[in-house]
Amino acid sequence: MALCLIVSIFALPMTMFAQTGISAEEHILNELRRAGIPNAAVAVIQGEETSFILKDSELDTLFELASVTKPITAFGVLLLEDMGLLSVNDPVNLHLPWFEVRYNGVLVPHEDITIYDLIHHTSGIAQNENRFPRAELTETTDEFIARLIGMELDFYPSTSGAYSNMAYAILGLLIEAVSGQSYDDFMTQQVLHPLGLYNTFTNPQQARDTGRNVSGHVFGFLQARPGTRGVYRNIIDVPPGGIYSCVSDMARWAGIQLGLVDVPEQFARIVQRSHTLRNDSDIFVDDGGFFRGYFFAGGWVQNVETGHLEHAGGGTAGWTTKIRIFPESNTAVVVLANLRLGISTDNLARMSLDAVVNGTFISLGQDWQRWVDRWFTLITVLGVVYFCQFVWKAIKLRKQLQGGAMIKSNFSSKSLKGLSGVIFSIACLVFYYIFPYVLLDTTRASLLNNWVTSFGVAAIAIWINVLHDVFSWWIKEFVKLPDAT
Repeated sequence: MALCLIVSIFALPMTMFAQTGISAEEHILNELRRAGIPNAAVAVIQGEETSFILKDSELDTLFELASVTKPITAFGVLLLEDMGLLSVNDPVNLHLPWFEVRYNGVLVPHEDITIYDLIHHTSGIAQNENRFPRAELTETTDEFIARLIGMELDFYPSTSGAYSNMAYAILGLLIEAVSGQSYDDFMTQQVLHPLGLYNTFTNPQQARDTGRNVSGHVFGFLQARPGTRGVYRNIIDVPPGGIYSCVSDMARWAGIQLGLVDVPEQFARIVQRSHTLRNDSDIFVDDGGFFRGYFFAGGWVQNVETGHLEHAGGGTAGWTTKIRIFPESNTAVVVLANLRLGISTDNLARMSLDAVVNGTFISLGQDWQRWVDRWFTLITVLGVVYFCQFVWKAIKLRKQLQGGAMIKSNFSSKSLKGLSGVIFSIACLVFYYIFPYVLLDTTRASLLNNWVTSFGVAAIAIWINVLHDVFSWWIKEFVKLPDAT
């Protein structure tokens, strides 16, 4: 019931309001504080001028980029093409001989699934974690590859579009196979450093070793708490979403996309290539989810009506990131935050851009994850109350049995009348275990890792509630107290 209420209000619109005597920077910082974000860095690029807004961070503070990593990985693949080492029209199997996929149980011909499909999210490889869970921390790369072989596709390649982290993990394997280098070495030596991105790391441990990184956070019990995400291996987890960078490097990266930063001609050519959409059919305009109304490009998505280029928001256990680029006005906005938010990343970007560029102050709106956390926190508190009642009733029953109370053995239809409370508590338990996965289309493991931390604890509280109600019903119906004398 609580979750239904949350769902009905989480999409509350942003509101515009006037403030006097306050700067754009102060407004942005106030909104970031109100959102409960521990550390954040914002850059607004307007031609040759860049404004930085920093909340408890520096220009070189390192954040995980989450899925904003994908355009960088795609750039690496397109560089290999420009070097003549592959063509994006090559079958994936040409460079990864183990790569075999199925559709409706039938092997897909190698030529029907290409590198182009992986880059543009048209491969059919499942994003749904119920279908294909992410790699386990204990899993080796070889074990991961073995699990990929013969995977079942959601749709036939090049017939539709759907966002896929797994496709970009495979692109990381492809970069290694074609370049003869590790993903880390190739991306650092051939892409990041030549582009002047010296504070961007494809090795998460190296980023942590600098001492300039901040920890990711998720909501839990009414405050932001450090996330539980561990140190993942490069080849499996970094290409889709594990690069670390800082706001100054990401502002430079955005400027490179706009052509405001001088780079070698080869790189400028690849930048334009990465902005190129699939042009053979408009079926790729919509995956039915976050990217409604956008085409997939080379790691980016693009609004074909406005020409706006972006990654539609990075989000992982503890991080929220966003880059939006507006070529027609030579402006861009970068937002890096170490908190997994329920606020739309579009809201973060729009709020920052409007405040700096237009002087328009907009509220971020309600964060639905904070509402979820409040309800699960309340459920947990109630669980403690029910546990205390359970213990008290157990002690009371023991004393009653010692005082002559009897356990009745008969069961009648009248006993069923008191089951309404039990039925309701069981319904709440079923609701808890089913509804979130239907709503968010994910697995319990992923929710426990990415969602509010109070979610997992609430399960114990609900189970205690069920046991309490069953115990209370049993005492009422089957314990006969001695007659008063």
